Amino acid sequence: MRANALSGVSALTLAAVLSYNSALAQDDQKQDSTVLEVITVTATKRTEDVHKAAATIYSVDDEDLRRAGVSAVDQLDKVFPDTAIDMRSSRAYTNITVRGQSSVDFYNPSVQLYVDGLPQDFATFAQVLPNDLENVELLYGPQSTLYGRGAIGGVINVTTRKPDDELRLGVNGIVSTTGVETGLVFNTPLIEDTLFGDASINFRREFADYTSMTTDDKLGATSDWTGRARLRYAPTGSPLDIMFSAQRDRLKSDEEQFVMESLVDRRKALPMPSEYTLDTSSYGLTASYDLGDATITSLSGYQDRDLDRTIFGSYTPETQKTFNQELRIASNPGTGNAIDYVGGLSYQYVDFERRIPAYSMAARQKIGSYAAFGDLTWHATDRWDISPGVRFDYEAVKAHAEGGVSLDGTDHFSAFSPKLGTSYALTDEWQVYGLYSTGFKAGGFTRTLTVANIAYTYDPQTTYNGEAGLKYRSDDGSLTASLSAYYNVTKDYQMFVGVQPLQYLQNVGEVTSKGIDFRLRKEFDRGFGISGGLGLNRSEFTKYHNPVTPGTDLTGNRVPYAPAVTANLMVDYTFDLPNDRGQLIPRVGVSYQSSTFFDETNTIGQSAYALVDAGVSWKVKKDVVADLFVNNIFDKTYSVYGFDASSSGFGNVYQLGKGRSVGGRLSIQF
Repeated sequence: MRANALSGVSALTLAAVLSYNSALAQDDQKQDSTVLEVITVTATKRTEDVHKAAATIYSVDDEDLRRAGVSAVDQLDKVFPDTAIDMRSSRAYTNITVRGQSSVDFYNPSVQLYVDGLPQDFATFAQVLPNDLENVELLYGPQSTLYGRGAIGGVINVTTRKPDDELRLGVNGIVSTTGVETGLVFNTPLIEDTLFGDASINFRREFADYTSMTTDDKLGATSDWTGRARLRYAPTGSPLDIMFSAQRDRLKSDEEQFVMESLVDRRKALPMPSEYTLDTSSYGLTASYDLGDATITSLSGYQDRDLDRTIFGSYTPETQKTFNQELRIASNPGTGNAIDYVGGLSYQYVDFERRIPAYSMAARQKIGSYAAFGDLTWHATDRWDISPGVRFDYEAVKAHAEGGVSLDGTDHFSAFSPKLGTSYALTDEWQVYGLYSTGFKAGGFTRTLTVANIAYTYDPQTTYNGEAGLKYRSDDGSLTASLSAYYNVTKDYQMFVGVQPLQYLQNVGEVTSKGIDFRLRKEFDRGFGISGGLGLNRSEFTKYHNPVTPGTDLTGNRVPYAPAVTANLMVDYTFDLPNDRGQLIPRVGVSYQSSTFFDETNTIGQSAYALVDAGVSWKVKKDVVADLFVNNIFDKTYSVYGFDASSSGFGNVYQLGKGRSVGGRLSIQF
């Protein structure tokens, strides 16, 4: 798909959207409808109307996710367009691709995950979504102004319901042919109108889905425990709100199984020992003080992660300790001021260590990151907003290695990341916007030091992004639609190079990504609902230079893990049961991903495929919901990751996605 093709598709899609939405609006005027609540988002670090934001932001709540059968972060591509999420070797290295910006750097993903305002270690990106979930937001495109390095592709922002003065107990359970899952959350007031607490626990077990090619033993099982407790001090009528949280996760798995190309359909795994245990401890302290026109917020977080891993018979344990601190001030919504704003300071410290005991080798890095940022929206008129922003980052890194490689090095990097957006309300329903934004990833020292490396350092990466969009929201909120087009260029692209399992991070030249994404949700008064999204993208190397193979020019090749087309569509119908027995909601959904390559040579990959899911929900009442579902109805076999294992005599090997799953879900809140 070349630039002129994308432009043509954009124009045709825009025309279709305009025509279709006009017809829907006229149809809705003929019938009474319920006015739905205006969706606000906090991913921009201040509360604002998603429809008026000068950016592409999509938000889904717990009902949307239940309807789509989404219970974990790595399933969110079922509801967000122009997004592909797949396990890569293990879920500790989950890949999230948004708008062609894939996480080709295993240790610094291009899309960041935040839970209740606190950044998450990349190894937790496939975590189960909290039981007390309120909503999940995806902020598209480079977000360095607000989030700094690593947010090249966007930010996923998960928000939960805070502990409050309501006594409640929620339980849920899933039983299926591929596994079981159960969760519980308990909330209670501790001191009336002052102190509140909650606690939750989740357990997930996924059954083995591979068979050893030599012993016929079952392989690929995973078990995951998560426990969390929170304490919140928020006196009624007081401007002060403080919350402390503590969470513990343990994930044990032998899911890192690989299949030779000739045995993919039989799911016969290679006889190579692969297993890991991932332990994560997380602590957070958030405090806010309402000044009336603005709120001051402090967010402190600490995560200690221990990945004890054997892959392909090689023992390579890793540990990482991360401390984050942010202090910001943001204007409160609805104050009527001409300017809404957010500004602040942030600090992050990372202590990372990776060992290869077989070679008596250890590599350690300590990284300190400092930043100051500001972002505002000037309401120039009652219809026209202008949104500039800027961030300054400074990062210092110290690396040490001993054993097979001896290294002592230090380096530092800085970046100035500007942003400028504008939005204009054509009518109360129609909004247009334009945005220029930048993204930054610091340079440093590769974390996978081996004697095979020909270089240990790499330079910073910078992305320049331009986009424009059109949004529609009907008066009653029953129809929302958006269309955006983007073009971005990344200089000094950082990617793992070399041969597995000896790959390491280097700069490989320039990457250009361009495309469009479209999303629509319509809820009809007759109980019928339809939602869907489409992403068309071309992400390719426009200048290529790999220090490992300096004579190889892959200019024009597609970037790994960046499919050209992603799409999802779901239809549901709600009808009332007689005698006040609740509602029955049947649904069917399909997700599509075009061909995807797993390496820059474009020789290893997965052809296009579609997955079809179906289910029916019985909403006995608001707090009691039972589901029956079938995921991947046609039991499609597809790969999510692969590499050339010729050095081990196996040729190309692949890791496979989940097969058909039939089961039920029950959710009750007391």
